[in-house]
Amino acid sequence: MAYPAFEARNKVAVVGVGHSEVGRRLDGRPTGALAVEACRRAIADAGLTLNDIDGISTWPQTDGPGVGPVPGYSSAPISWMIEGLGMERVNWWNHGGGGNIAAAIGTSVLAIAAGLCDYVLVYRAMWQPRVGRGSGRRSTVELEANRARTAPRVSNAQAYSEPYGIGGPGGFASSYMRYMKMYGAKRHHLGAYATSTRSYANRNPNAVFYRQPMTMEDYMNCRMIADPLCLFDCDIHVDGAAAVVLARADRVHDLKQPPAYVTAYGTGGWDWRLRPPEEWQYASSGNIGRTLWASTDMTPKDIDGVEFYDGYAPDIYWWLESLGFCGRGEAFEFIQNGRIEQFGELPLNTFGGNVSEGRLHGIGHWVEATKQVQGRADDQPGDGARQIPDVENMLVATGMLGHGVGVILSKDPR
Repeated sequence: MAYPAFEARNKVAVVGVGHSEVGRRLDGRPTGALAVEACRRAIADAGLTLNDIDGISTWPQTDGPGVGPVPGYSSAPISWMIEGLGMERVNWWNHGGGGNIAAAIGTSVLAIAAGLCDYVLVYRAMWQPRVGRGSGRRSTVELEANRARTAPRVSNAQAYSEPYGIGGPGGFASSYMRYMKMYGAKRHHLGAYATSTRSYANRNPNAVFYRQPMTMEDYMNCRMIADPLCLFDCDIHVDGAAAVVLARADRVHDLKQPPAYVTAYGTGGWDWRLRPPEEWQYASSGNIGRTLWASTDMTPKDIDGVEFYDGYAPDIYWWLESLGFCGRGEAFEFIQNGRIEQFGELPLNTFGGNVSEGRLHGIGHWVEATKQVQGRADDQPGDGARQIPDVENMLVATGMLGHGVGVILSKDPR
């Protein structure tokens, strides 16, 4: 039986995308300016005007430890964006939820399907705190521990981890190590993903690693961040923004770009801390897979390419397994021998992902999935092509651990 909560099938489409400038440190470019730039480009890309947009959604901006948010400078909240863009007819907005930009996309799809608005602008803007410039080459573990010591308060589960330097890399490293021990994966297996995404990024002018090749030897010799995670397994912190425009399906036919229809939808929300360590990374992605495939008559065999959130490179193992592309403990072998390359069986993160384009908390994955379905992944001048041949359906899933959303974007209604 179809997933009963998803009655938005074929009622919503992505019709426009936009990027701002993206870089490691864009001094002189405040977050608000980057967000406005990306949003204006997405609206223009769709062939719409600002007066057409009656909904706006994002995911909360994080400004970093000890740094208060300054709207327009170090953050771009919806209240500021409505004024910054000059929006005059907002009927619906959303500024919350878990699972990074997945929450903003998911609620926007449902809001349009419910008739609350016709066109929704979804954006994510990132700004890197400038307080860490004196950190030199201290390890991430040291920085995480220092953050916990200097923060005014560390609460909840973080009270038992961050004071000891675990933080993000340490926590994911333990899950990755557990996976390796259970299933026999080695570091070089994940190198197939790292080198593949770098190859895609070399052809993506928006990527931080545009025109910067990486070999397997480079990957294997890279310095460790939290063993077994090396530097190239971690997402790249950037300044920048990106945006997409979603529309009611009955409003898309006269627009500038072909629509990418939302034809399946799945969501997951579990407290991963209640599960044993080997199940942590499957908590949300497993439920996304269950609800996604229940919402459609499609199967993994119908998918032409995937864009999976990769805050850390091993994330793609859990996504592939949870969403049914291979069995539990098989992903490290599944990605070998060119299978995830442009002309392989399942092209994966064809823009470079967080680990090679830069971390925009998932919005880049949605931009790329849209462009692949629209057949215009190569519409920017670059070095070589990224477009997957004959795309009909792309699966994009962002978020992880406790929260996330997965959607199938299709060339035609299903």
